[in-house]
Amino acid sequence: MRLPVFLSRILNLKALPWVVLGSGLLTTALWCSSQLKTNQLEHERLELALGREITQAITTRLQTNSAILDSVVGLFNASSEVSRKEFSIFYQTLSSGGTTLKGIQGLGYAAVVPNNNRSAFEKTIRADGLPDFAIKPPGVRALTTAIIYLEPNDWRNQRALGFDMYSQVTRREAMQLAASNGEPALSGPVRLLQETALRPQVGALLYQAIYREPNTGFTSPQDRLRRLLGWAYSPLRMDDLIQGALATVSHPALQGSGVLIYDTNRKNPDNLLFDNLDLANSDRLSHPTWRDVTIANRTWQIGIQLDSRFIGAGGWTQSLALQAFLGVSLSFLAGLISQGLLNNHLVLRQSLARELEASKERALAGTVFDSSPIGIVVTDASGMILQVNAAFSQLSGYSELEARGQKTNLLRSGRHENSFYEQMWCAIIQKGYWNGEIWNRHRNGQVMRHELAITAVLDQQQQITNFVGLLRDVSERYSQQEQMRYLATHDPLTGLANRALLIEELNLSLALAKRQGHGVGLLFLDLDAFKPVNDRYGHGTGDVLLQAVGHRLKGCVRESDTVCRQGGDEFVLLIPDAPSLEQLQLIASKLNQALQQPFDDQPELPEGILISASIGVARWPDHANDADGLLEAADTAMYRAKQMEEPRIATAPAPISS
Repeated sequence: MRLPVFLSRILNLKALPWVVLGSGLLTTALWCSSQLKTNQLEHERLELALGREITQAITTRLQTNSAILDSVVGLFNASSEVSRKEFSIFYQTLSSGGTTLKGIQGLGYAAVVPNNNRSAFEKTIRADGLPDFAIKPPGVRALTTAIIYLEPNDWRNQRALGFDMYSQVTRREAMQLAASNGEPALSGPVRLLQETALRPQVGALLYQAIYREPNTGFTSPQDRLRRLLGWAYSPLRMDDLIQGALATVSHPALQGSGVLIYDTNRKNPDNLLFDNLDLANSDRLSHPTWRDVTIANRTWQIGIQLDSRFIGAGGWTQSLALQAFLGVSLSFLAGLISQGLLNNHLVLRQSLARELEASKERALAGTVFDSSPIGIVVTDASGMILQVNAAFSQLSGYSELEARGQKTNLLRSGRHENSFYEQMWCAIIQKGYWNGEIWNRHRNGQVMRHELAITAVLDQQQQITNFVGLLRDVSERYSQQEQMRYLATHDPLTGLANRALLIEELNLSLALAKRQGHGVGLLFLDLDAFKPVNDRYGHGTGDVLLQAVGHRLKGCVRESDTVCRQGGDEFVLLIPDAPSLEQLQLIASKLNQALQQPFDDQPELPEGILISASIGVARWPDHANDADGLLEAADTAMYRAKQMEEPRIATAPAPISS
């Protein structure tokens, strides 16, 4: 009866390498599946965040154009008549402002021909200094307009003088809309008259109507059309306009990502305004995220497709692919090592069980024991060490002489509870085998992580006579895994939590708050005047300043609060057990006051650097129902704070109930 039991134990041990291999492959598959889901969500979040920043940049650029047109309207409203010279001086004054007209292709005025009398109008303009002026295209129309002023007065813009934009349907629709409601109106895609065959771009025009008697209220859209003098307008080259806007976007995901912009309907290829990577109508456009934005009474569809090298749509990254490869490789390696361990175990057990074995077999077993790269320790049935090999001495720091006669607990690190060792020895006694990872203490006091396998050696009566332990150092692999987990949840520059950890902590805080009935606060901080520091002193100084800001914010909050670096010069403070909204505002004031103090404790920073922050305050459940809504509410409040005087602190508006 004893022989079948012995054979059964051997067969179970022979299955161990396959169990180790299968476990490793299954763990790798589960890990990759989890990371894929996480990365897919991160991919979507990055595309949405990048889309928001790009939309904001383009909107800001067009709002600047609209503001310039408003100034032209103000010029005409302030004068009974604006001459060509006055218009040119006005443009030169704007140009002298440095960045006032940055990104604007031109500034013009298209007049309505009075009484549709083309001949008289042409004579008037010719007498004003344009002897070759003529309205084009020829033909009689119900309403005739003509471009009479267009700055800068270069050869490109001179080609457009006299053109009746109202005669072309796309331009006319925008002009009619601007004239009927008095608001800026953006046209659909057109080919600008200023374009040449050298580098043609899709164009659009932004219009603002100018009226007679501007200080008298309008009674109807028809009244607006009756008092219409003309339009202030600006021709826009889409590539130049949008590339200029993208240059202001600091989001790291923009690098290598595709940006497509369509006018009104992306299903019509003629509506394409911008495509930085020529993705339209190609199989490379596979996973864009689209958002609609209304600009100057016109809806654009903006599509963002992240660079697959950043995070693929399926969730794959170069890092995850490498982890999957390493996981599979380590699984096979573990299987091979387990096979090697098993072989060593079988050799050792047979050597110890057959004390009267021939000397040749004993010599072979001794060679395997001494030369094995895996640490081996042999004990008696009570756990007293009988013999160790050189690899064990190297792993533990104890020579064979020092280890012999000692209990194996001389390696105990103190990191495991007594129950851990009780379960381990229970498994060895019942199954004859135990395998796992354990913390051991080196002779020099250093705690190391070992992979340990212990096998019980039985005599002919199936009684335990010895234990054989095999150790392998896996401390470096464990440290790498810990480092990978830390980098996945922390900002590498400041050491603060990153957005992924913030979202995780925010969701946990909201779940706890819903059960316990308290609030959750979120403060969104954006540093003011940070860009001038970067521009003047360089990014190295900017990085030191960001680290100092993070340290100062960390020192102003509780241990239970979470300070996150959102990216760039944006920080977010999560207060999981938030007090009242008034107290959150006091906390925001405290943070702003702390940031405004000189950084005298930072010798790496030049003297005189001062900084402050615009802070948006939001609180659950006052301003949002979930994590995304709370982040968006705090972000929106921060942008409101940007527009305020000191202190720049704004509270999110209450959500509109449905």
